Amino acid sequence: MKTGLLLIAAFACGHAFAADAPDYPARPVRMILPQGPGSTTDLLGRIAFLHTSERLGKQLVVDNRPGAGGTLGMETASRAAPDGYTLVGVAASMLTITPHIYSKLAYDPLRDFTPVGYIVLAQTAICVNNNLPARSVRDFIDLAKARPGKLNMGSAGVGSTSHLGGILFTTQAGISANHVPYKGAANIAALAQGEVDWVLSPLSAVMPQVRAGRARCLATGGEKRSAVTPDIPTIAESGLAGFRYYGWNGVIAPRGTPRNVILKFNRAMNEALNSAELRKQYFELGEEPAIGTPEDFGRLIREDYASMGKLVKLAGIKPE
Repeated sequence: MKTGLLLIAAFACGHAFAADAPDYPARPVRMILPQGPGSTTDLLGRIAFLHTSERLGKQLVVDNRPGAGGTLGMETASRAAPDGYTLVGVAASMLTITPHIYSKLAYDPLRDFTPVGYIVLAQTAICVNNNLPARSVRDFIDLAKARPGKLNMGSAGVGSTSHLGGILFTTQAGISANHVPYKGAANIAALAQGEVDWVLSPLSAVMPQVRAGRARCLATGGEKRSAVTPDIPTIAESGLAGFRYYGWNGVIAPRGTPRNVILKFNRAMNEALNSAELRKQYFELGEEPAIGTPEDFGRLIREDYASMGKLVKLAGIKPE
């Protein structure tokens, strides 16, 4: 998840380089997704890949490779030929959290891949069960301090983005909470049913329950309000100055993939992300498209890799 600056750059990069790869792609491109069909990474990726393929003139074929926190798909991708015909759709956790949790990986997330570009800024939100009286972040912090250790925090599992986000929030707010790990998105259902009191979750994951009136979002985790929910304040403007925590999805390539190929793909993908049709699809899912250069994405990965490593240690998670 992102704990630094929101990096969105102009999508015009690559115009001067497109002619350097006039024949790319000459055949369909395999897009490895290290999560299963129906996952958020899969859904967001498929939308972006469909619109990008229309601009490249060749099909982008999704190859789901789930397992072991995404490491199986990442390992497969790291061994692929660096010719531009195998790319990877990733979520932030695969490059910035998993490497700090798994002690023995067959690849180096920073060394063995080249950034192509990000596609989504995944906003987070602190949300509570409707039975909890808190109506603002300040209300919630006061309630947690009045009931130390009594409020249950649901997460998608130990080491998940929601777990680490909760750790960051409780640390900065000076409160304690009982961590209740679930498997995947089951923590959102638990919130709606009152099994847990609160979550710090991806906004898109919790929005269906919010729209159904079974949960209430107090604030979002970005440095500015989400374009999806402009009426909901940020955590930073609600009392925790400087709080920033959000995720992202993007595309990477095996190390050694030609730069002109990466720039051509980045340009086509950014044009797709800037289209009204794709933006509408993402907004309906509670997500915001993010547009930038490979260099922007590379800086984002490195910053998050360092910050997530610190959060993993703060959470007391020992590498497996």
